[in-house]
Amino acid sequence: MDIILVANSPGELSALVKPVAQAINDHRVILVLTPCQYISGKELDYVKTIKNISAVITAEEYKNWLLINQRPKFKIASQGLVLYLGGDLAHAILVAKKVKFPAYAYVQERIGWTSSYKKFFVPDEDIARKFSRHHQKIKIVGNLMVDSVRELKKWHPEPNVFTFMPGSRDWQIKHMTPIYQRIMAAIKSQLPAATFQLVNSPFEKASHITGAKIIEFEQVINSELVITIPGTNTARLAALGLPMIVIFPLDNPDVIPLEGIPHYIGLVPYFGSKFKRFLADTLNKRNKFWALPNIKAKREIVPEIRGLIDPGIIAQKALALQKDRAKRNRMSSDLLNCLGGPGAATRIVEELNAALA
Repeated sequence: MDIILVANSPGELSALVKPVAQAINDHRVILVLTPCQYISGKELDYVKTIKNISAVITAEEYKNWLLINQRPKFKIASQGLVLYLGGDLAHAILVAKKVKFPAYAYVQERIGWTSSYKKFFVPDEDIARKFSRHHQKIKIVGNLMVDSVRELKKWHPEPNVFTFMPGSRDWQIKHMTPIYQRIMAAIKSQLPAATFQLVNSPFEKASHITGAKIIEFEQVINSELVITIPGTNTARLAALGLPMIVIFPLDNPDVIPLEGIPHYIGLVPYFGSKFKRFLADTLNKRNKFWALPNIKAKREIVPEIRGLIDPGIIAQKALALQKDRAKRNRMSSDLLNCLGGPGAATRIVEELNAALA
């Protein structure tokens, strides 16, 4: 039988698809990549590193299958199921209808197409309560992002090591690199012994900054402190117990890509730029937190600095936190506790195996 996983963005592939695929042993795993404006072009290379994925349907092949009924190059089994792991919930339903399989979903923020999905897997009781109207279809399984780093060592800091994460998308890296460079210079001026690391994404390589070592995510555990932007990375760092400062620059909203209709409004000369600024300011005011561990805990575990970013102020906050080992230890403990333990992938696969039995 086939288990078809549906996802699109880089964060979903590393934090959701990988742990689920690697937990499936009894069935063939097919991955469908749906259209996504955040693709880097490196997704297929990354998928090759994920154990157990036997076949991939690219976004272009998916569109051809959907629009002109050009079937995949390989034969899909007569029995199986579809599991949504990211993107638009409608895509997994469309795939399920094509292959006549039941559809399941792992959801964290939103729910939809409830009559078409057999079951929704959720990380915790808070999210289950949020979707309580559909309680008969909800199953609490834990947080997959914790599973995505379960094989890595936990936080083990070395003196004066500061690590910076510029993101997994080209526009993020281009925007964040000069900001990080100024923060590093400000830290170095006050702490000459400071050493710096930049984390590569599997999808977009970090841009070189003089004096900073480029590392892979797996090496980040040696950091006394991580400075990062919001995203899946904040949950993965939390699962390792890594103290962090999250910064969200809004000095130039024009660089931030939008989805759907807002994307096209943002392209209109002059008005588009004004629209993006208004949207950025509105979202910033509406959302109390952007870091995933803060959202989960409903309180500020890690500092968030948003809006116009002053590298000098960031450096001061980073140095103050680096000097306060007790505070970082408390932060590490709170981060490890807020997302819960591993095992979500195993529980999801047990549910899927039972459905296919």
